[in-house]
Amino acid sequence: MADVLIVGAGLAGLTAARVLSRAGQRVRVLEASSEIGGRVKTNDVDGFTLDAGYQVLFPAYPAVRRQLDLPSLDLVPLPSAAAVRRGPQADVIGDPIRDPGGILSTLKTNLLPFGDKVRVAKLALQMRGPEPWQLLRGPDESTEHYLKRQGFSDAALDHFFRPFFGGIFLKRDLSTSARLFRYYFRMLMDGGAALPRHGMSAVARQLAAGTDVDTGVRVTRLTPHGRQVTVSTSAGELNADHVIVATDANTAEQLTQEETARGQVSSTYLYYASPSMLDDQERLLLNLDGGLIHNAHWLSNVIPARAPQGQHLLVVTVLGLPEPDDAALDARVRGELGRWYGALDVERLRTLKVERIPFAQYPQPTEYASTLPGHATHLPGVILASEVTSMSGIQGAMESGEKAAAIVLNDLEVLSRPRGA
Repeated sequence: MADVLIVGAGLAGLTAARVLSRAGQRVRVLEASSEIGGRVKTNDVDGFTLDAGYQVLFPAYPAVRRQLDLPSLDLVPLPSAAAVRRGPQADVIGDPIRDPGGILSTLKTNLLPFGDKVRVAKLALQMRGPEPWQLLRGPDESTEHYLKRQGFSDAALDHFFRPFFGGIFLKRDLSTSARLFRYYFRMLMDGGAALPRHGMSAVARQLAAGTDVDTGVRVTRLTPHGRQVTVSTSAGELNADHVIVATDANTAEQLTQEETARGQVSSTYLYYASPSMLDDQERLLLNLDGGLIHNAHWLSNVIPARAPQGQHLLVVTVLGLPEPDDAALDARVRGELGRWYGALDVERLRTLKVERIPFAQYPQPTEYASTLPGHATHLPGVILASEVTSMSGIQGAMESGEKAAAIVLNDLEVLSRPRGA
C-alpha cells in the first residue's frame, strides 16, 4: 500500500510525487494514458522532434527553479525578440539587451511609434520593482485596458502586443487578466524563454525520475473510509492514506464532484518539413497579414537537432479549432505561407502533422483568480493538484503540485507561499 496515490502524471502530479518522495513518503502515480507529462510531451515523426503544440519554458518560473535541474535539461535560449511578418517583409521588435542583433531593426521599424518604444522601456522599469508574485495582486483589468492606460497606441497593441502575447494567452483580443500579463512580462525579463534541446518531454522525465508511475491505469472512483481512501481503477482496487487528483479539470470534477472545470481555450498546430532553408530567421514570426496563422517558428534554425540533417522544421500556430478537415486547413495555411515565401517554395513543404489541442489553457479573464478552486475537496483524504488552482501553464501546474504535497506533509511554509512565488 502506498502512503499517497496520485492520479495523473502531468506536471502537477509529477511535482507532487517528487516532493513527497523526497520527504520519505511511499508514492505511486497512476496515469490513464500511455505517456507521462500530460500536455507537455514530445513525439518523433520521421526523425523530426515535435513538441505537443508550440511550447516553451520560462526558466525564471519560481517552481521551475525549485524543482528542476535546469543545466541537465540542456536548454537552448530563444531570441528575446520577434520578427513581424507583412508578406515578404519582416521587422524585428524585441529586447535590445537580450537580443542585440535586433537593435537596429527595433529602432528603425515604423510598426511601433517612437513614443511606444519609450513606453515599453518605462513598463520594463515598472515591472522590475516588485517581487514577481506581487504582480499577480491588486486591482485587476483586461490586458488591453491596462496597456491603454499606460498610454500605448492602437498600433502598438495591433502590431506587437496582440500577436506576441496572443501566442502566450492563445487569445488575440487581450481580454486576459492584466495581472497575468505583468507576471509573464516579468518572467520574460528575468529569464527569457528556452527549449530543452531534445524536446519538452525532458521536463516530465526529470520530474518523474525515481518515481513509481503506472501508465495505462484509469481511475474510475474514489471512496474514503476511515483514515484511508479506496481507489477503484481499471487494474483493480488500491488503498492509500491520501489521494492527490492531478488530472485535467474535467476528469477531476468527475472524480471529486467539485466544480473544478473552468472552460477551455483551444489551439491548432501544423508541422512542416522543408528540404531547403526558406528563412534563416531564428526569432518567432508574428503574422500581421490576417488569416489563420497567428505565429510561426523555424525551430530547426535555433535547434538543428530537431530536424534530420539537411531538413528544416517549421511550426505554425493557429488559434482555436478552425477547419475540421486537415487537408482544407493545410491548404489555407500554405496559401498564407505563400505570401511570405512564394507559392513554389511552399509547395515543397511536407506536412508532418496537424495537431488540435481542444484544452490548451483555461480562460483567465479579469478577476479570474477569485473564482479558482482550492486544493481541498469534500472527500476526506482527497486533495486537488491542478493548474486550475493557480494559473494555466507550467508554473501553475508545478506550484499546485508543491502545495498539494505540502498539505500531506503539513508544510506550513509552502502552504503560505503566495501564488506565483
